Amino acid sequence: MDWLTNWIFELLYGLQKTICYIIDFIREIFYTLSGIQPVNINGEQTDLVSHFILSDTVKTTFFYIFLIAIILLVVFVLIAIIRSEYANGDNKRSKAQILGKAFQSFAIFLMVPFILIAGIALTNAVMGAINASMNPYALEAGGSATIGGQILVTSGQYAYIGDPASRAEIERMFLTGELSYFDTSIVSQYYNLRSLDFLIGIFGSVVIMVMFVMSAVTFIQRIFDIVLLYIISPVSVSTIPVDDGDRFRIWRNMVISKVLSAYGIILSMNLFFIIIPQVSEIVFFADPFKNGIVKILFLIGGAFAVTKANLVIAQLTGNQAGSNETQQLMRNMQTGGHIVKGMAGVGMTVGGAILGGKRFVDTKKSTRSSLTGLKNSFQSPASKQYLNKAEPSKLARYGGMPTRIATMPIGMIKDLATGGIVGMGKNFIPRATNVIKGDSVFNHAQGKSVLKEQDKNENNT
Repeated sequence: MDWLTNWIFELLYGLQKTICYIIDFIREIFYTLSGIQPVNINGEQTDLVSHFILSDTVKTTFFYIFLIAIILLVVFVLIAIIRSEYANGDNKRSKAQILGKAFQSFAIFLMVPFILIAGIALTNAVMGAINASMNPYALEAGGSATIGGQILVTSGQYAYIGDPASRAEIERMFLTGELSYFDTSIVSQYYNLRSLDFLIGIFGSVVIMVMFVMSAVTFIQRIFDIVLLYIISPVSVSTIPVDDGDRFRIWRNMVISKVLSAYGIILSMNLFFIIIPQVSEIVFFADPFKNGIVKILFLIGGAFAVTKANLVIAQLTGNQAGSNETQQLMRNMQTGGHIVKGMAGVGMTVGGAILGGKRFVDTKKSTRSSLTGLKNSFQSPASKQYLNKAEPSKLARYGGMPTRIATMPIGMIKDLATGGIVGMGKNFIPRATNVIKGDSVFNHAQGKSVLKEQDKNENNT
């Protein structure tokens, strides 16, 4: 039974560390997609946005749209002159003013590519320095905090079994990746897997993973949006003679919003690592379960804050840009809700199959209810009754014991496939009984004897 329970807890921690590994991988993607971490393209180190903007295809597309915008600029200048001729009062403008706006538009045509690329490069440099200063472990060990290590330290608040005097150093090593949270043998040296708070570890990890996947999608959307805004910039600039730059100001606010919003996620993620370690040390309630619930809320709130950070930065650039980012965030949250619902269904099916095996799968398929499948898995008998007319002979009992012992693991695997962990657990004692008292060659679950039960009932009568 110790082997079985240890295997179950190792399986639970294996699920937790796998989810955390995915989260840490997405975190590395953040740095690449945001531009803080350069990528190697044909031997050159550059950020993704600048690479796409300077690519031959985008430059060719920008050139053709630039020519179209020149034609539009001429058309808009003529429209502005005609409107000015029929305008009265303050709306009337001179031809010199309109031509001045036209020359201003042409100058902005030429300046936009240089200003945009220089702004992205400068922002990457500044945000990279801020990111390094906000990382609580970057200056200490030359590394960066891992989310898997943070989840392990948080869920293992009451499971630490190492030297108490060196606990702070051990936790720091797990946080910075010097000790790998993915190596179960290393984790077992410092934490009792049975005492880990898997409610915080697994549930918190799933929530963070969903939030980070949504943020990663936001990063990718940002790249497409910035490239699109760059390509269409000549069209918005060409309208300056007509609307005095109103559409260009909207374009400018959107570009600033898109460029800066991604870094809000990075900075908020670093803030997550600054606050959560302090939360894990706070005892909110004497009851460990209530204390764990509060810590889960902090994990979920921190994950939502990471996702919402781009909205906070976007609102600083203007009401319209902030409104657009809000609508995009709401759509992403709706998509994330569908993802969570789908993952919950898949998780329920996978978990039920692990617990109930084929019995759960068949019941769920016929009733379309996971709860009914789990109920049937726990209530259905695992071993079957068999006929036994007499006590087995000593030769059959002791002679077949070696083969029954050797085939017991095979039978347990069969129980696992048929009835999952529940069925294997139910049949463990009957199979052990068969090893000692049985007369068969191969191991099976030693169920109750039908004839003995009948004789017993007749004698009682």
